[in-house]
Amino acid sequence: MSAAITYTLVAPGEREIVDEERAAEIVETWKKQIEEHRTQQKVCHKISLSDKSYKSEGARVIASFISSSKELLQELKSADLSDIIASRMEEEGLDVLKIICDAFLEANLEEVDLSNNAMGCKGISACASALSGQSSSLKRLSMCNNGLSEDSMNEVADILCEEHEGGSICPRLTKIHFFNNMSGNGGCQAFGRILSHCTSNLTDIRFSGTRAGREGSLTIAQSLLSLARTDSDKGLCNLERLDLADNTFSFDNGGNDIAKALRRCPNIKYLNLRDCLLQDKATALVCRSLWSTDTAVEHLDLSGNEITQQGAKDVADLLEELGSFLQVLHLEENELKSPGVAYIAQSLGTRIEEVRLGSNMCGGTGARALITAFCDGEDYPNLRLIDLDGNGFIEADVDALKECFGERLPEMDDNDDEEDADADLTDESDEEEDENEEEEETSRAEGDTIKTPERRGDLMKQISKRMENISVENGNNFC
Repeated sequence: MSAAITYTLVAPGEREIVDEERAAEIVETWKKQIEEHRTQQKVCHKISLSDKSYKSEGARVIASFISSSKELLQELKSADLSDIIASRMEEEGLDVLKIICDAFLEANLEEVDLSNNAMGCKGISACASALSGQSSSLKRLSMCNNGLSEDSMNEVADILCEEHEGGSICPRLTKIHFFNNMSGNGGCQAFGRILSHCTSNLTDIRFSGTRAGREGSLTIAQSLLSLARTDSDKGLCNLERLDLADNTFSFDNGGNDIAKALRRCPNIKYLNLRDCLLQDKATALVCRSLWSTDTAVEHLDLSGNEITQQGAKDVADLLEELGSFLQVLHLEENELKSPGVAYIAQSLGTRIEEVRLGSNMCGGTGARALITAFCDGEDYPNLRLIDLDGNGFIEADVDALKECFGERLPEMDDNDDEEDADADLTDESDEEEDENEEEEETSRAEGDTIKTPERRGDLMKQISKRMENISVENGNNFC
């Protein structure tokens, strides 16, 4: 039997305050849409109330229509309730949340998005019908930019972990998103509790921008590793997206655990570890773990991690492995300098669409490496953006980059063109080789074997030779 054709009910119009009169107009529009779609045997799988501010009177009109439409409630699988109480005072905002969420009590929602609604514990309680009320069906939950405190996160964890009439929610979850909250280390403990009740059903995890300190970040890393090790090391075997940006995973504070968890994520496609203080040591472990699993990562963000040209070598090794998969690479706000940028330029695959290497203290040598790599051979046919702003290219290098990349290169307003950033460049290529060996010994000593790139030596020699060639000042047009 063929799958049903679905559609989404959306509150029409621009962002606005929805009073009783406007809500009635929205309902009338929906009634006409539903009637038309049903004649075409289409099923309403999602309703979106997002991007409007509902007054209590307007919320009651919307809720009355939803709760009285039994056929609609049976069809609905997803409710986007994000950003529905902006500018409402606390009392009215809580009232609106409860009115709207209660309308879905008889539904069997698989996905709920409550993001962008300021809420504390009172708000969580007001949304009970959209959370614990969906205990027999809920699979995907987003609570981003809600201002969730430690207490609020614990209340969410209680709802997701406890047994309800329909069972516990956590084991069924496939997607769990918490972003831009203020839950701190205590919130990390609560999220760790949620993860401890989850299963290999998880495909999408986001826990970023939550003001986590070192202690909380370590809790997240340990919780992920514990989950990864469940079910015969298959607890994260279906994970495709992982966003842990703005946590602290240095080598001695969870970086090793994150790397070990990634070793058990063979299906990861999207990885965001931006602003995680990885530095070179933890970056090396993460890259080698991904390299070891032969994973097909399409989006990789390692920006803001104090990665130097030494760490760039490990990233370059990984890029060589991901050449036929990687589409988006973000490495901005690191300390790659020109040698590190050259390693990256040499290793990008032909599927790459977006590269961000801004604010990396890169100068002319790195610019020429990028130009040479881009224009050499078959080019990068899918490249649509390369961001290099915030580096130290002199005017001539900027002109050469613009000529080579054209519209793919955004404006470079923050570039410092007074002096080439390579003016005081020193060779740091061998300074941390001993540390790399120590990291590998640490991994082996802990009984967690990891496959490392055997070709690194040859690759580095090849790049070093290329660097010598492209560093020669001449007037050639690299394109």
